[in-house]
Amino acid sequence: MTSSTNRREPTRREEFRCVVERDGEGRVLAVALDARTPTVERTTRVNSTKATRIAGPVHDILRASGITGRTWSSARPIDLDYLTGAQVELLLVAVKPLRRADRIDHVSAGVAAMSPEEASYWHAKLSRPGGLPALRVLLAAGGRP
Repeated sequence: MTSSTNRREPTRREEFRCVVERDGEGRVLAVALDARTPTVERTTRVNSTKATRIAGPVHDILRASGITGRTWSSARPIDLDYLTGAQVELLLVAVKPLRRADRIDHVSAGVAAMSPEEASYWHAKLSRPGGLPALRVLLAAGGRP
């Protein structure tokens, strides 16, 4: 058996699409991410001042994956590969319940600074008990999320 026949396709293939909503002057009003598998669809959306605070880190993640500035500023949805989509979803899910601006900034900057592989690891931990609080503690330098 050759190594090419030993490769297995992932059983759970996720597709990600990011939508950045802007006002007439180009300011970010909301960031939403749609994740879809053959059996499940979920949407994570961050609005208002949180969206403004996380726009820079989300843009950093997209730029690192090769998404151009023109695509980022477009009103059209952005299709993302698995690693990029997982990292953006991780960021949105991690900051959504937070209220303090300094914590939103810390967590979003921390997720944006992760390697795609590290973000994928933490993305997988989102569905496990204690995964998200552990991530927030790690990124908030040991502070309470």
